[in-house]
Amino acid sequence: MGRPKGALNKATLEKMERKDSITLDKVSMDGWSNFMAGIGNMRKDKTQHTMYAGYTPLDDQTLAEIYAGEGLANRIISSVADDMTREWGTLEGGGAEVIEQELIRLEAESKYNEALKWQRLFGGSLLMIGAMDGQKPDKPLNLAKVRKVEYLKVIARTDIPIGECVFETNPESPDFGKIVLYKVNMYVKDKQIPMLIHHSRVIPFYNDPIPPYLRGQVDSHVKHWGLSSLQPIYESIRDLGGINQSVANILYEFIIGKIKVERLGEMLASGKEGLLTKRMELINATKSTINAVILGENEEYTRDYASLAGLPEMIDRFMLQLSGSTGIPVTRLFGRAPAGLNATGENDLRNYYDIIEANQRNRLFTPINTLIGILSAANNVKPPKFTFNSLYQMTELEYAEKAKLEAETEKIKAETEHVYVTMGTRESSEIRKEKGWAVEDIPTEPEEGDDE
Repeated sequence: MGRPKGALNKATLEKMERKDSITLDKVSMDGWSNFMAGIGNMRKDKTQHTMYAGYTPLDDQTLAEIYAGEGLANRIISSVADDMTREWGTLEGGGAEVIEQELIRLEAESKYNEALKWQRLFGGSLLMIGAMDGQKPDKPLNLAKVRKVEYLKVIARTDIPIGECVFETNPESPDFGKIVLYKVNMYVKDKQIPMLIHHSRVIPFYNDPIPPYLRGQVDSHVKHWGLSSLQPIYESIRDLGGINQSVANILYEFIIGKIKVERLGEMLASGKEGLLTKRMELINATKSTINAVILGENEEYTRDYASLAGLPEMIDRFMLQLSGSTGIPVTRLFGRAPAGLNATGENDLRNYYDIIEANQRNRLFTPINTLIGILSAANNVKPPKFTFNSLYQMTELEYAEKAKLEAETEKIKAETEHVYVTMGTRESSEIRKEKGWAVEDIPTEPEEGDDE
């Protein structure tokens, strides 16, 4: 009897398998491979079939709903913005006192905090500067004619229709590719008022850029402003939220009562479901009334409990995964004590503060100095230098140790200076002048020939 059409004999199959294995080994030649164990073989190694399946772009409504309804997502967006502005900064030199009062009057710290939140949530935002120079908002800002900055207004990216903005298309312009005239939708008492604002009157805030390879797959506003900070961690938030919801459902069914009823099958077969329902209601009523169950002959009531073993550890793993995805330590993101080898969480916080300080330099320093420059021109003072204050706050013990170290250092310096004076290397009056201490007139011996 002949072989069915299309069938392969054993020798042919073995030859094809050898050929496939050689080809596959060549494909994975730069990685670990073991033909006998199946490692690196596409047919046998299951890990070779694991690949990234793509991401789900989040639209504006989804982002807004997650921020408003998911407490953890809100914290992820807000905590970084809050920490970037929490300690604010110090002004030195120039018109520091005048500019500091102006920043307080304009509530600049709060406005920058809000702009950073919308930047992280939607990918971008604007800070509109209400500089009074006698020109309309769509005209370039004239610093020489600015009399006063009346207000600061934060505008979320969702209120800026990117398709109606005017871009600079001249390759020879320093603003080539940038927006030179913004179209924004302002709201006054729920009434939308469209406006055109010149780029010199606003400070833009951009979030993480989209990879160039994906630019053709995203909306135009994402191309210009950047990705939402929730986009890369969406799956981690979703997974942790699903785990918590599952645990909540388990708790609802944590205790399961089981009732053994005699001749249950006969009751159901004879259509006496009503009697069964009444019996269940009676059992439940007696249990609620006298905290006991009244049972008949051959009836039995037992309870089963759902197992919660391993759930806390599993939830912790998903929390750590989300913490790693956001770069926010567990102590800051979840407000809980650290676990594992890092018993204090101090190193985690220091690393996190380093990230925050980098964000301050890259995304906040220039916007703040831009406003300081406009305020200085309006008040006719020299622009002061702005420096961010340290995020790390020392404990009382650290303050005490620092003071002790400084005192010991001064003591060593004083003893060293005393040795120099004793040896005649230095004069005590010279040291007093260096320290800024009051120097009294020291009488000197009159030289020969001087009148007494």
